[in-house]
Amino acid sequence: MPSWFDSPARTAYRYLQHWMLHPYLWRCLKGAKLRSWGAKTLGESGKHGEPRLAGDGYARIGEGSGSTNVLTGSGVDEAWATGTQLAEAVVELLNAKKPFTGQNLEETYVKRRRESWVEAEGRIAEKSRDGFQKGVVTGMIGMALAGLTNGKLSLGGVPLQPWKRIPTVENYFAEKISRDECKTSNIPLHGALMDKAGWPAIPFDGQLLVSHQDALLMGGKVQAPDGYSDLVVFLHPYLCQKCGERICIEACSGQAIYPGDTGVPNFDREKCVHCGVCMWNCSQATPENPEQMNIVFRAGAGGLHSAEN
Repeated sequence: MPSWFDSPARTAYRYLQHWMLHPYLWRCLKGAKLRSWGAKTLGESGKHGEPRLAGDGYARIGEGSGSTNVLTGSGVDEAWATGTQLAEAVVELLNAKKPFTGQNLEETYVKRRRESWVEAEGRIAEKSRDGFQKGVVTGMIGMALAGLTNGKLSLGGVPLQPWKRIPTVENYFAEKISRDECKTSNIPLHGALMDKAGWPAIPFDGQLLVSHQDALLMGGKVQAPDGYSDLVVFLHPYLCQKCGERICIEACSGQAIYPGDTGVPNFDREKCVHCGVCMWNCSQATPENPEQMNIVFRAGAGGLHSAEN
């Protein structure tokens, strides 16, 4: 679910099931059995979201370092390339008996990266998705322009913070359904809204068409060793308690974030797939910094992964 999709209740799971039930696809999928289930994030900011790449004793690689090509949707090759670049830089520094200072890593790892195809293609793609801030059609046209002109032309858009952009449930779904109805029925908000809008129920077959929770149990595996702290942290509990959107709960692809008794969501580290959706869709800004959302996403270990890899 992209960050510019402003519905305060969203999930990809049920939409995916309806997509599979399309007659053109279902004729091939009928009778199939779920083998594996996983979830992944595509860091849509790409070059826009590049953090500081190196410092004293550390360096960043992979999709979390802004290497993803947001025009082509490619991330794996770029991530591996940055890892190789860092490995080569480490070997060079070891051979030269130089310490892993920020300056030395800048002159070896970051220099390699800036001179590589990862940087060149990232620059082309950098502004390709900016148009989505003005709508889906504008975004698609902007991507086409960027692709056809090697990044020279694109359609700009100034992103707003989620707390300025995402409407309340009551306003977005006025006269459709209330959150209180969902609480009474003990059903997810997105499910209730899809029912209310006329989407048919999914005919679960216990093999391929299964509930979200069953998909986690049947097709995933947990790799979360003991002894590590939670990687998702809710900074100010009172902001969670007053939040009406709860996008972190609705959008969590692993159902790692779920309602808590006190109004603050609970977090299950063993189900987290480290996608970051909760962080960049949080609708509550902290009082000390309007650019900082109430969810902090920290380094962590483990998580739910596909059973096949």
